[in-house]
Amino acid sequence: MKFQDVVLGEEEMIELEPFKSEEIVRNLDAQEEVFFIGCTGWKEICNPGGEAQMQPLKKDLSLRGVSFSGTLIVDALCNKGMDELSLFTRTRQACRARTLLVLSCEVGVRALGAIAGQRVVPALRTLAAEGFQGVLGDREVCRLCSECLLDVSGGLCPLYFCPKEMLTGPCQGAQHGQCEVDPKTPCGWELIYERLKAQGRLEMLKTSAEPRDHSKILPLLRLRSTLAAGRK
Repeated sequence: MKFQDVVLGEEEMIELEPFKSEEIVRNLDAQEEVFFIGCTGWKEICNPGGEAQMQPLKKDLSLRGVSFSGTLIVDALCNKGMDELSLFTRTRQACRARTLLVLSCEVGVRALGAIAGQRVVPALRTLAAEGFQGVLGDREVCRLCSECLLDVSGGLCPLYFCPKEMLTGPCQGAQHGQCEVDPKTPCGWELIYERLKAQGRLEMLKTSAEPRDHSKILPLLRLRSTLAAGRK
């Protein structure tokens, strides 16, 4: 099953594919309760995580031994107004949960991972989104690689936070926690390390990452903007 909806034009698509239940179960800690968050998006674009999508998956995962501390459906996780105050104060269970299972495209998962200290596990794989970045304005949050690493990188995408797009840890040029490319910017992998340390999941740093298919990965927004301006 795939979710596919027209976005902003006839040729721009969001295409999502649910992870199999057994894949999701493997990514969850059997000893911990999970808080389930769904994103409804909006009708003109897609509805990846409404009640109709959330309840069947929750029922199936429950039969497989997953315990849920609560559920929450929000209008759009990629809304720039969706911050810790508006999201995590709406329910005490979300604040206490160590793991958040998210029914959303990669943009929503990445946006949530940036503000949540908890582990964020995606329930959907984003196959295509054609540069869609939600309603976050010019703040790019997802490179749409279709091979999301957020579960093992503490919710912080190395493709986004590391200018060199290192997938297996920091380069040797980082100094005192600052990036070699831009010394004014914190090293992305230092941020990932601190996030995983706070989550008690440093063992994730031992996870090997497969090479990425860069033909699927969009250039950075600032580069796309420069190229677009040059064509005018």
